[in-house]
Amino acid sequence: PIPESSVKYNRILNDEARGLYKNAIGTLNKLLPVTMAKKIARANVQQAFVFDSVYRLIGKKENAKLLCVGSYEDTASWSLRKMGFKVEEIDPVINYYLQDYYTKPTVQQNSYDIIFSTSVIEHDPDDKSFIECIEGLLKPGGVAVITLDYKDGWKPGDLKPDVDERFYTKTDLQTRLLSYLKHSSLIDESNWEDNSNDFTMGFYQYSFASFVFRKK
Repeated sequence: PIPESSVKYNRILNDEARGLYKNAIGTLNKLLPVTMAKKIARANVQQAFVFDSVYRLIGKKENAKLLCVGSYEDTASWSLRKMGFKVEEIDPVINYYLQDYYTKPTVQQNSYDIIFSTSVIEHDPDDKSFIECIEGLLKPGGVAVITLDYKDGWKPGDLKPDVDERFYTKTDLQTRLLSYLKHSSLIDESNWEDNSNDFTMGFYQYSFASFVFRKK
């Protein structure tokens, strides 16, 4: 296990993080060898971070209520389920968009202990409602664990993958996304300073970052 003193929840998921979460990546490979073999190796730091963070934040809480947003082939969610955790899963490929799920009469707001989402928010045209829905579904004291595509200095109109609505910047995380939170705050001090853009997808170079907050 990673020493608690080494864990930073709001950070760039760079090569340092790949080293830190090496054992978590190994666990995902053992639990889901076929699915993990299909993944881009350098991108697996996101799933490893989410997997480790959710497991760590659950602690010894019994019957924790977990929700994965964007669960289709999400190895963090599948691995947690294989370990015996009950995870509710939503994804437009299999059932709902987050915003549609949020408005269902049968869905209880203020009820989830942990909501996690791996590299989904950058695909949503309305990330304001994305954040607001997650905050609304969390119970007081509940935590959201989110990863996203990051490229500091990016602005609308700059190049990006067609599947992304945007890259996130330090200003987005420090100012814009935080402004959408009405009853929550970051779980720890943030460090989104690394501009190495150490992940390559086709013509695009960017990074991954995490955004983790707790509802008051």
